[in-house]
Amino acid sequence: MALAEQVTLVMGLLTAVVVLLRLIRKWRNGHGGQNRKAHLPPGSIGWPLIGETWSYYRSLASSNPSKFVEDRRKRYNSAIFRTHIFGDELIMSADPYFNKYAMQNDERIFQSRFPKFLLNLTGKYAFFALHGELLRKLHGLTVNMMRPERLRADFMDEILSLFDSTINQWADMEDIFLQNEISQMVLNLIAKQLLDLSPSKETTEIRKLFVEFIRAIVAIPTKIPGTTHAKGLKARKNLITKIANIIEERKKHPEVVHRDMLARILKEGYVANTQEIICDCILNLLLAGHENSSKAMLFSVKYLSDCPKALAQLREEHDIILRNKGDNKKLDWNDYTSMKFTQCVINETLRLGNFAPGTYKENKEDIKVKDYDIPKGSLIFLSTMAPHLDENFYSNALKFDPWRWKLDQDISNDSLFVLFGAGPRLCSGYHLAKLELSIFLHMFVTRFRWDVLADDHASYFPFPQLSKGFPIRLHLRR
Repeated sequence: MALAEQVTLVMGLLTAVVVLLRLIRKWRNGHGGQNRKAHLPPGSIGWPLIGETWSYYRSLASSNPSKFVEDRRKRYNSAIFRTHIFGDELIMSADPYFNKYAMQNDERIFQSRFPKFLLNLTGKYAFFALHGELLRKLHGLTVNMMRPERLRADFMDEILSLFDSTINQWADMEDIFLQNEISQMVLNLIAKQLLDLSPSKETTEIRKLFVEFIRAIVAIPTKIPGTTHAKGLKARKNLITKIANIIEERKKHPEVVHRDMLARILKEGYVANTQEIICDCILNLLLAGHENSSKAMLFSVKYLSDCPKALAQLREEHDIILRNKGDNKKLDWNDYTSMKFTQCVINETLRLGNFAPGTYKENKEDIKVKDYDIPKGSLIFLSTMAPHLDENFYSNALKFDPWRWKLDQDISNDSLFVLFGAGPRLCSGYHLAKLELSIFLHMFVTRFRWDVLADDHASYFPFPQLSKGFPIRLHLRR
């Protein structure tokens, strides 16, 4: 090669390197320095394309899922910082007071805004993606159906019956993987409540699809066949098809009476002819109802197994309820409201378990937070997990300690504890989830002693779970 050609080649390579370095610098500075005059929150958007996604994944898979936030809070001396995960540059907040403010001002100063890949999975009519009149109507419908007096009249007997029959089956099995068994039990319950489906081969198939669907929610969003995200999209399609088939069957046979959530939605004229809205609504109620309840039940048993003192106090509370009622009498609403220490166990399980790690928002106007400027239209992730595991708010934050909660403590106005959200998007199934968990704990601790068969630990990747499925051996107490 001639000297001139060599020089040209070297200069070309150097030019390419310089251009690449400039592109990377622009990426790190926020795509060419936009909003330079604004005092943005500190942070880094990491590597091009992948950002800091791998660091976030490693945190979820560790024994401390809030490590990603903790490391950056210490680095920047700020609970609000910039980052780049799942393909989006965003502002992450671990400040509980700002988080609650943003939730309470949803639809005014803020609005829900989730990444496109997530909406592809959940559907554009998922509750968290709705706005305006449709949000108010659908949210109002679910809140009305799940208010305490309706739970007492319409849901409690159904929960008692299904849990009782399932737990009797567990007794016959002796050794079980509790994670799988609880998941199927709760899926059976929520399928009954939403779609009037009794436990069957179909509900088992729905659960298998559901597992694929949930795994995709925090997977790298690529549609390449065989990837977790692609499998999740296929599972969503199959789930939507099942819901649509149920809707069509009901239209063919309007004489058959159903008392589930789907029947209530179909009765409402504003969505009666919009099948896409109905299917997305039911799918996301399945998601919310299954994930929070099943994980809370599983982790509560895990935490109680590791804390014999709490288990003994909880069991004593429920044994007293049984003695006062006499044998063969089912629980009633008064029994449920008497479970004071049980509510402390539930609160602590939800705090430490963090089964809903956060939510996405977009500010509809320029705002100023902690002396930082957040320009209009910014994507903001409100981390509810991080404050729950923050030593500044909870001493020994990674320890299961139900005594940190007071008996009869009202957590509705607690700025730190917003696991079920706040404002117009407050989870409509909040009371139902606590009722389900209370009934489950009552039945489980009064009927069984158990041996843990493997040293298990929690992981939040790709979703909250116990890595070995929590195998246990059951022993009847009575």
